[in-house]
Amino acid sequence: MHSLRARMMTAFVLPTAAIVVVLVAVAYISARQGMEDELAQRLAAVGQVVAADMSDGIDASQISRLDESMPRVRSRLYDRLEAARQATGVRRIFIFDREAGSLVDTEETAFGSTLYRIQADRGEWGSTFADGVTTTGPLFQAEDGEFHKTAYVPIFLDGQIIAAIGVEASATYFDLLTGFATILTLLGALGVGVVIVIGLWFSKLLVRPVDALVDAAGRLADGDMKTPLDVDSSGRLMRTDELDFLTDSFEEMRRSIVERDQQMQLMLAGIAHEVRNPLGGMELFCGLLKEDLQVAAAIDDREKKLEMVGRIEREVHYLGRVVGDFLDFARPEGLKPERLDGGLFLAEIADLVASDVSNARCRLEMEIEEGVELTADPGRIRRGVLNVIRNACQACSADDLIVIRCRAVDAARIIEIVDEGDGIAEEQIEKLTRPFFTTREKGSGLGLSLTRQIIEDHGGRLEIESQIGQGTTVRFRLPFDASIQASRSKEQVQEAVPQGWLG
Repeated sequence: MHSLRARMMTAFVLPTAAIVVVLVAVAYISARQGMEDELAQRLAAVGQVVAADMSDGIDASQISRLDESMPRVRSRLYDRLEAARQATGVRRIFIFDREAGSLVDTEETAFGSTLYRIQADRGEWGSTFADGVTTTGPLFQAEDGEFHKTAYVPIFLDGQIIAAIGVEASATYFDLLTGFATILTLLGALGVGVVIVIGLWFSKLLVRPVDALVDAAGRLADGDMKTPLDVDSSGRLMRTDELDFLTDSFEEMRRSIVERDQQMQLMLAGIAHEVRNPLGGMELFCGLLKEDLQVAAAIDDREKKLEMVGRIEREVHYLGRVVGDFLDFARPEGLKPERLDGGLFLAEIADLVASDVSNARCRLEMEIEEGVELTADPGRIRRGVLNVIRNACQACSADDLIVIRCRAVDAARIIEIVDEGDGIAEEQIEKLTRPFFTTREKGSGLGLSLTRQIIEDHGGRLEIESQIGQGTTVRFRLPFDASIQASRSKEQVQEAVPQGWLG
C-alpha cells in the first residue's frame, strides 16, 4: 500500500504544488513589474521637476560652463539637489555630462570623475542626450548586493542639451520589494505545505480501508480462517462505502473456505474412522492366526502361511500409517516446543528406525555435535526425521550408508539426513514436498509434505540437495529459542517414546 500511497501523493501533490509555485511566481513577477513601472514614473517625475526648474535659466547657464574654479556654484547646485532629494525621498540626485562625468552629486562625488555605476545604463542616458527624452534604466543588482534603478532627464539651454539629471531609486522601495518577495515565498511554501498535509491526510483516509483489507487477506493467506475479513487487526469493524462490495466478497470467500475445510476434515475423519475399525479387526485376527499357526502341528505349508500372515500385517501397518498421514495433513496440531538434548533425541529416533535400516540392509551412522541442543516439538520433529530416514532406506541399496548429523550454526540448529542412494532428478526436487506427489508405486505422497509443514511451523526451512547416482541430503534448518527451559529428564524422555512407535 505504500507504493499506492506514493503514487497518489505524486499524482495529487506534485501538480498542485507546481500550480501553487507557478501562481506565486506569476504574482511576484506581476507585482514586481507593477511596482517597478510605478517607481520609474515616480523617478522620472522627480527628475523632470528638477530639470524644468534648472533649464533655460541662470542655473543652466552656469552648468554649461561649470568647472573646478566654480566651487560656490557647485555648492549652491548641490544644496538645491539635496533639498529636492530630501523632499522626494529618493536615494540620490546627480548632474552629469555626455561623457558620464560628474558635475554635481548628492553623494559628493568628485567633480569630473566618471560615474561608473551608470555605465550599465549607457543606452538609456545616451538616448536622453541624443533625443532629449526622459528614460529609465532597468532594475539591476550590483556586486555589493544592492538594487539600482535610475531615471535620466535632460537639462536644456536655448534648445540645446547641456547635461542630464539622474534620479536614483530610494532604499525604501527596494526594502519593500524584498519584503514582498519574502512574503510571497513564505506564502508559497505554506501553500505547498498545506497541499502536502492535505494530500497525506487524504491518501491515508483513502488507503486505510485498502490496507485493512490487505491485512485481512494476509491473515487469510496465513491460515487465520476464524477472524472475519471485515474486522481489522485490532478487532474494529471495517466498513467503507467504496469497499463494501469487495470486503463482502472476500468475507463470503472466507466463509466458503472455512465451510469446505470443515467438510473436508469431517470427511477425512470419517474415512479414517471407517478404515481404522476394520484395520483393527484385521490386525487382531492376523495376530491370533499367527499364534495358532506357530503352535500348530507341523504342516508342510505352515511357513508359507506364516509368510502370508506377515505380509498382511505389514499391509495393515502401512494402511495405518497412511491414515495417520492423512489425519496429520488435514488437522495439524499446535506446537508444544521443548528443549531437547540433540544427541539423545536423535539416538532414540535411530533406535526406532533400526528395523527399517536392517530390512533395507544398509548402514546407519550418527555425527552429532557434542552438547548440541534443540528447541522443538519432539513429537512432530520426530515424525519429520522418521519420514526422511525411511525415504532414505527405500532409496538405498545393500551396504549403502545413511548418516544423521546435527550441529549448531549461529542461532540455528541443523539436522541433516544424508544417504548414498540413487539420488533424485533435479526437475523432481521441487515437486517432492507437494502433497500427494510420490516417485514410488506405493506411498501416500504426504511424507515430505508433512515434513516441510512441520519445519515451517517451527519457523525453519526444509532444504533438499541431490544428484543422480550420488545420493541425497535433506536438511532441517531450525531456529533455537534459548528462553525455553528443559522440562523433562533423560529418563522421562526415554519413557515418553512408545514401544514400537511408528511416527
